[in-house]
Amino acid sequence: MTVGERLKMLRLERRLTMLEVASKIGLAKSSYASYEAGHRNPPIDKLVALAQLYNVSTDYILRLTNTPDSVESLQKQHLQWDGISLSEKELEVVHQVVELMTEKHQENNKVKLRHMDIG
Repeated sequence: MTVGERLKMLRLERRLTMLEVASKIGLAKSSYASYEAGHRNPPIDKLVALAQLYNVSTDYILRLTNTPDSVESLQKQHLQWDGISLSEKELEVVHQVVELMTEKHQENNKVKLRHMDIG
């Protein structure tokens, strides 16, 4: 399965059209269609937006794991900090922190874009 095929599968599972997905992540339909067709790979910001839209990890979209949930994927990798394995609860906290950081980054980008439109 390619990245494009995985994106198509995720979109169809959620009963979304290409236009709906493209609109939700701030793209033209033709740009999104090129991802699904395998002509282009999404840039990092769009990859993150797609992962958030589908509630999966970017690793899942990129086919680095077959586990859609990022916390579950982290658990399978036995994530450690200073040689100490993290518990399921600790991994959930890590997941929440990363989500908050990503949301903050996206909000900052939106603010910058709004300022660019005004100026």
